[in-house]
Amino acid sequence: MADRRAPIASVWHYSSLPGIGTVTVVTKATRVTSAVAATALVVGLVGVVLAVSDGRPKASNITPPSPSRVTPTITPPTTPTPTVPPPPALLLPNMRSLRASDLSIEVVGDVRRLRFAASLANVGPGPLLLLPRGRGECRRGQHEAVQVLYRDRNRNGTFQRARDRQGNRRVTGCMLRHSGHNHWHFDAMAAYSLRRPGSSQALVARKKVSFCLRDNRRVPGQRVVVPRRHFGKCSRNSQQGISPGWVDLYKADLSGQWLRLPNSVDSEVVCLDLRADPLDRLVETNETDNATSVAIRVDGTRVRTSKSAACR
Repeated sequence: MADRRAPIASVWHYSSLPGIGTVTVVTKATRVTSAVAATALVVGLVGVVLAVSDGRPKASNITPPSPSRVTPTITPPTTPTPTVPPPPALLLPNMRSLRASDLSIEVVGDVRRLRFAASLANVGPGPLLLLPRGRGECRRGQHEAVQVLYRDRNRNGTFQRARDRQGNRRVTGCMLRHSGHNHWHFDAMAAYSLRRPGSSQALVARKKVSFCLRDNRRVPGQRVVVPRRHFGKCSRNSQQGISPGWVDLYKADLSGQWLRLPNSVDSEVVCLDLRADPLDRLVETNETDNATSVAIRVDGTRVRTSKSAACR
C-alpha cells in the first residue's frame, strides 16, 4: 500500500566549512511561519516608508508653467489730471477822497457855513460800477445798488471795457433820489467832519453823504486808462460809477456841500477831514487810503488853507 503523506521538500544549505553539507527539512508549518514573517517585514517596511514620507513636503502633481508662458501684467497708463488755471484776477476800484478845495464861509442867519468842493477819485485798476435793483432791504422809495466787479480776461493788469468781462456781483447799499439835486444818488459815498489838530473828536460831522457817481475829470498825474468819459447819467434806472483814472467832482455851491461852523471855532487852525466809502460797503483794492485831511484857518467869516502839518 502506497504512502499518501505529503512529500517533504528538502533545501540544501551549504556550510561555511568546505566539504560539509547540511539538510534542512521544511514542513508545511515552516512555510506558514515564513509567510507570516515575510508579511510582517513588508508591513514594517511600508511603515518606515510612510514615516519618512510624512516628514517631507509632498510633491505636487501640478506642473508649473514655464517662464516663457507667464503672461505679464500690463498696467494701463494713467491719465494725468488736467490742471485748471485759476480765474483771471479781479480789476477792483480804489476810491479816495482828494483834498477839499474852493473853501469859503457863508452866513445864513446866525449860522456860519463852511463850504468846500469835494472830489472822489478812482485810483484803482478797475471801474466802480453800480447797478440799480429792486427795493430789497432799502427804505421805501429807494432801491438796492449792486456793485459789479470786472475780471482781467487778458491778464494784462489794465482795464479794457471791450475785452474784460463782468464777474462777481454783490449788493452794496441803497440808491435814493436826492431832492436838492433832482436825480439819483448812491447813499453813504462820503463823510465830512471838522476837528481840532491832535484830536479824534469831531466838532461837527456829516457821516453819510450821497453822491451821483460819474466821470467829471481825470485824476491829476495818473496814467490814462479810460480815455473818454463813460459814466454820466444818474436817473432812476441808469448805472452809476467812476472809471479808473477819473474823478467825480462835487462843487462847493451844490446843495449839501458844507459844514456848520461851531461858534467856538474862531481864529484857529482846524482839520477838515473827507473820507470816501465811510461804511466800507464797496469792494476795493485798498481800504486804508480812503481819507484825506487839510488844515484850514478860520477867522470870523474868512477861511484859508494852512501849512500846518498837525492835520496829517
